[in-house]
Amino acid sequence: MIPLLFEQPWLIGTIGTVVTVLTFYGWSQTGNSIAFKASVGFAMVSLLLLLLNVWVVTDSERVRVWLADAASELQSNQYDRVLKRISPNHSERVERTAQRMQTVKFSVARVTRIHSIAIDYKTSNPTALVRMNAFVEAESSGVTGRIPRWVGLELEKRGEEWLLTDFEDREAQHEFIHSSSSMDAVDSDTQGGR
Repeated sequence: MIPLLFEQPWLIGTIGTVVTVLTFYGWSQTGNSIAFKASVGFAMVSLLLLLLNVWVVTDSERVRVWLADAASELQSNQYDRVLKRISPNHSERVERTAQRMQTVKFSVARVTRIHSIAIDYKTSNPTALVRMNAFVEAESSGVTGRIPRWVGLELEKRGEEWLLTDFEDREAQHEFIHSSSSMDAVDSDTQGGR
């Protein structure tokens, strides 16, 4: 219910508009005052819900902004800003990639599709698992490449800031081949099949 109320304004707007128009049409055809009052009530509730939707920013929406900002910083080769997005509790894989990243010159870095953002509030620092596709065009050691990839990110929230703790990347079709909901499950599925 929370994602419906706070993360999907188009759905609330569409449902509110349809119900308001139908009840207003009913009033215009019958002259029934209850239908008129209902149409005004639906219009007011829909507007209130839309305003609430815009006013409340959920963690999932913050993660989406985080992803867009990180991709923009990477594309601009602002390594110092990208490195500030890494948690002190990061994995060795993140450490190796952060060191190697500065030898790469990015010309394009963008998130092409976010498949899911799953946020877990059970720990003292909430965590998020993001499953997405990304596209990178970069040059390293004189070799240029265009690389579409599936990326899984583990983020943790420290204060009001989301920070990267771990990630994995696979072939771009990974989401369509493996539909597991956690990166650990994907790792065990992949390793078990070898």
